[in-house]
Amino acid sequence: MAHYLLGQSATIFGARRSIPRRTSLKSTLEVIRTWARRQRQRQELLDYMAVDHRAAADIGLTDNDARDWAGRPFWCD
Repeated sequence: MAHYLLGQSATIFGARRSIPRRTSLKSTLEVIRTWARRQRQRQELLDYMAVDHRAAADIGLTDNDARDWAGRPFWCD
């Protein structure tokens, strides 16, 4: 800490690690795929419920629970 206070470089805290671009891109694409899958599943549930009014009961949910889940933003798990 004394090195930092004396105006010297803060490298005593360790060098920053960089994430390889390929790993970063792969992780980003996986997140986007997950979001797209969630959005698709939620839309399928709404479509299924529109066709059959008993659809929520078929999967063990109330209508309100199913609509609440389907209405969540894609980034929410």
